Amino acid sequence: MTKVIVTSDCSPLANEALGHACSLAQSLGAELQVVAIQSDPDPPLAGEFGYIPAMSPAECQAQEQALRRRLESCVPGAQVRVVPAGGRSIPRAILDVVQEEGANLLVMSTHGRSGLGRALMGSVAEAVAHQSPIPVMLVRAGQPVTQWSAGPTTGLSSFEPLRV
Repeated sequence: MTKVIVTSDCSPLANEALGHACSLAQSLGAELQVVAIQSDPDPPLAGEFGYIPAMSPAECQAQEQALRRRLESCVPGAQVRVVPAGGRSIPRAILDVVQEEGANLLVMSTHGRSGLGRALMGSVAEAVAHQSPIPVMLVRAGQPVTQWSAGPTTGLSSFEPLRV
């Protein structure tokens, strides 16, 4: 079965990818899974850069349930999975889910930073795209949702690669 995974943390930017993934999965008859990576409760770096209080297990669980409810309301009918980072970087956690789920396509939003902004802030989307074993569709903020169709004009009904 064809499976599309879309990542979201419920931020306005991350949610921009949801409409694109829904449209594409629906046109292909693909299963859609929304994945959110939950940050670790004890951040590895705080020290002199600031104080980030640790979360209790109950706070972590409440945060996970709230995130799951928000995603389920944003994308009714999609499978929602909230995955703890578990000491992994966010890109590594996303790539692990992609492999576990046997996905065929990953859809993510991106700030589209370049130059100094990207060097200072880093990019989860860039890290995932460079290491992903499957195609990654990056959606920049403000992109209108494309109404996809897999009709007779293309002859394609899945993500099978074209053979030349």
